[in-house]
Amino acid sequence: VDTLVINGAECEPYLTPDTREFMECSETVMSGIEAVMKYLEIPNCVIGIERNKPECIDLMASLVQGSKGISVKPLPSRYPQGAEKNLIENTTGREVPEMVYGEKPRPGLPADVGVIVMNVTSVSTLGKFLKTGMPLISKRVTVDGDAAAKPQNVEALIGTPLEEIIEFAGGVKEGVTLGKVLCGGPMMGTAMADLSFPLLKQNNGLLLFSKEKADLPEPGPCIRCGRCINGCPMGLAPVQIAGAYTRRDLDALNKLNLGLCVLCGTCTFVCPAKRPVTQTMSLAKAFQRTGGKK
Repeated sequence: VDTLVINGAECEPYLTPDTREFMECSETVMSGIEAVMKYLEIPNCVIGIERNKPECIDLMASLVQGSKGISVKPLPSRYPQGAEKNLIENTTGREVPEMVYGEKPRPGLPADVGVIVMNVTSVSTLGKFLKTGMPLISKRVTVDGDAAAKPQNVEALIGTPLEEIIEFAGGVKEGVTLGKVLCGGPMMGTAMADLSFPLLKQNNGLLLFSKEKADLPEPGPCIRCGRCINGCPMGLAPVQIAGAYTRRDLDALNKLNLGLCVLCGTCTFVCPAKRPVTQTMSLAKAFQRTGGKK
């Protein structure tokens, strides 16, 4: 491995958790990066930040000027820029293979092209730990959505029930019926069945949707428009993959490079028939992982 890539690409232009790490904890971000490079003997580091965060880019660019091997790479503001394989290609020009073939074929990994990817929050937490000895005990969380009374960022202890975080952030808007709460972002977040569930170290957002926004439209028949193909950031053909999964055709799924799918949700978002394409892709990936077995 000769390159460390720091993922700061998936944060919005306003102060979401990762953006705040750059702006408020830049020193521990740098110390964490330097520690990883030192102990893993990695000579180069690229910090990828989307161009819609010019303050972050300017701040980090000023901090890396005297650091050997560390650079800042402004990236296009395009979802899903922070997907691991996309990020590696856009920051280093290297393409992670889908499969590595040998005696025992396996999925390709960043290390196969000499890269390690770390999130900005992870390296910042490492920097804080090496400085203070304090492990990760809290997370910055964005509370937002059309049902949120006061959208804001909060810092909560890991293990805090989600309902307490929502209540602290102002709760639900008056006169609005809460329909669904997503843990994560709008494209890849997971609907929560119980708000007593605790905050975990990987959580960075809570989206509160009203019943009106949470109700999904009835899916229509596929009209073969090709929008899911044009929209897929990995160059896949979701409509063909869905057909192969419906037929339970494992060979076809392998040939269609299903393993490259990152479940970003773009195919469902662009589908005019409102079909659950991403959910079908997820089921197809599970079917592929088990080798077609139930």
